[in-house]
Amino acid sequence: MPKIRSFQLILVIIIISILLPFIGLTNFKNTDNQKSPDVITIDLPTESTKNEMPAVDFLHTLHNKAADGKCAECHTQKDDAFIFKFKRTKETASMELYHDNCIGCHIGTKKKNEKAGPLAAECRSCHGADKTTGSSFAKIDFDKSLHFLHETSKNVKPLISSQSDNCSACHHKYNTETKQTYYVKGEEESCIYCHKDIAVEDARSLKGASHDSCVACHTALKDKNITTGPVTCKGCHDLKEQSKIKARLSKVEKDIPRFKRNQPDQVLITGLIAKKTSEKENPKYLMNPVAFNHKLHESKTNDCTSCHHKSLKKCNDCHTPKGSVDGQFISLEQVMHDKKSNRSCVGCHAEFAKQSDCAGCHAMMPKKLQKDSSCATCHNTKADMIPADLEAQKALAAKVVKKQSGDYKIVMNDKIPEKVIIGELSNEYKPSEFPHKKVVLAIAKRAEKSSMAKVFHKDQQTLCMGCHHNSPKSIEPPKCASCHGKNSDITNGKPHLKGAYHGQCITCHQKMEVKQVLPTDCNKCHEQNKTAKK
Repeated sequence: MPKIRSFQLILVIIIISILLPFIGLTNFKNTDNQKSPDVITIDLPTESTKNEMPAVDFLHTLHNKAADGKCAECHTQKDDAFIFKFKRTKETASMELYHDNCIGCHIGTKKKNEKAGPLAAECRSCHGADKTTGSSFAKIDFDKSLHFLHETSKNVKPLISSQSDNCSACHHKYNTETKQTYYVKGEEESCIYCHKDIAVEDARSLKGASHDSCVACHTALKDKNITTGPVTCKGCHDLKEQSKIKARLSKVEKDIPRFKRNQPDQVLITGLIAKKTSEKENPKYLMNPVAFNHKLHESKTNDCTSCHHKSLKKCNDCHTPKGSVDGQFISLEQVMHDKKSNRSCVGCHAEFAKQSDCAGCHAMMPKKLQKDSSCATCHNTKADMIPADLEAQKALAAKVVKKQSGDYKIVMNDKIPEKVIIGELSNEYKPSEFPHKKVVLAIAKRAEKSSMAKVFHKDQQTLCMGCHHNSPKSIEPPKCASCHGKNSDITNGKPHLKGAYHGQCITCHQKMEVKQVLPTDCNKCHEQNKTAKK
C-alpha cells in the first residue's frame, strides 16, 4: 500500500478502542451537543511547522460495528490484554500514524466495493465535520450494586492470592517517585479522586483508566470462555442495556452489605473548640456537636462520593471550623449548611423535602431562616459532655442516635377532630365538609415511612404545622380565620381567607400527587348552593 503523505491532512480513523477517552497526547472532549461517549475528539498537539486543521470527532461505535466488534483491527495486545491506543503501545502518536492507517483502511474497503469512509483530498469530511449522531449512549454509574457484583466475583482476583478479598485488583495508590501503583488495605478510595475527566501527568483520565482496566478485564475473561461483563460499547452505554443491568442488579440490592472501609457506624461532628487550661481537660466545644448516623446515611446513597467529594477523609479534615487551603477556605459550618449544595446536610435534606410525601407541607413553607430551636434537632449532643477519646465519642454518638430515632410520639386518634366545617365564605357553594381526621392520618402514614421525617418532626403534632403554619405546635391550633381575614393583608404577606384555603389545599394536592381529589375539581369539596344569591 503506498504511503499517504502527511500534507494531505486526512484524518479518518477505523476502529479505535472501546470508548477510548484519549489517544496518546490527544484530548477527549464532549461538547454540549456531543454528550454521547461514542463520539471521541482527536486533537493532536500543535506542530508549528505544519498547517493546523480542526480536531476530528471520531464515531467509535460506527467503526466498531463495521469491524464486527473485533478490537484487534485497531488495537494491539500486551499480556493478554488490549492496549486501548490506536495501533501502538506508546503514549505518543503522529499524524502519519492516523493518516496511513485510517485512509489506507478506507481505500482497502472501497476496493472491495463496500461502503467506506472519506479518502484523500476529503479533509473536511473528518476535520471540523459535524458528527452529532443523536446517539442514546450515556455514562454508566458504577454504583454500590455493581461494586458488590465485582467484589463477590470469583473471577476478579486479588494481587496476592493469600488476600482474603479482591479489593487490590482495582484499588491502588500511586508512588510519584517510582511511578508505580501499590495497594494499602483499608485505604481504598473511589477512582474519581485521582482519575479526573482529563488526564494529568501522573493519572489517566477516568474514562481511560476505566476502559484500560474494566474492558481489558472483560475481554481477557471472554477469551478464556468465562462469563463476564460487556465487551462492547453498547453493552455498557446503551440505555436499554443499562436498564437490563439494573433489572438484574435489583434482585441483589437488598443483600448488599456495607462497603469495607473501617468507617464508623455513628460519629460526632464537632466544631470550634474553646482553649483548654490543661492537656488532661476534655475539649470544650462552642457549639453542640452533631451525633451523625453514618450507617443510616450510607444506606440512602449509591456510593461514598455522594458526600465525600475529594477523598474519603473526614469532612473536617479539609473543611475546618475556621476554613483551610485544602477546603478552599469553606468552613465546616458553611459546607454543612449550604442550601444550594446536595452534598451539604441542609441542601440534601431540602432535596428530600421536594419528594411527593413531603412537598405538600414543605412547598408552602416560607423561605425564611428556621427558628433557633430547630438547630437542636441536629446539634443534639451537649458540648460539655464530649469526652476526649475518639472511641468514647463514637459510643456517645451511638447512644444519642439510638435515643433520637426511638423518641417519636404519635397523636392518639381520639385527639384528632373527625371533620371540620369550612363555611366562613359560603354563598355560591354550601359550607365545605373537610375530612380532617382522614387527611391527617393519610399525611402521618406517609411521614412515618421516612426515618428522616421521624427525626426532624419528633412527633405527629409537627405535621399540624404543615397547614397551621404560623401558630405554635399544639394539639388544638387556632383556625385559619384567626390570621386570614376576608381581605388580603399585603403588608404582612397574608392572603385573604379564600386565597389561603385554596393556596394551601390545591398546592398540597398537586405536590403530594393526590389522585382521588384533583386540585381543579371544585365540586369534590364544594356542593353548589342553589338558593344562594347571585
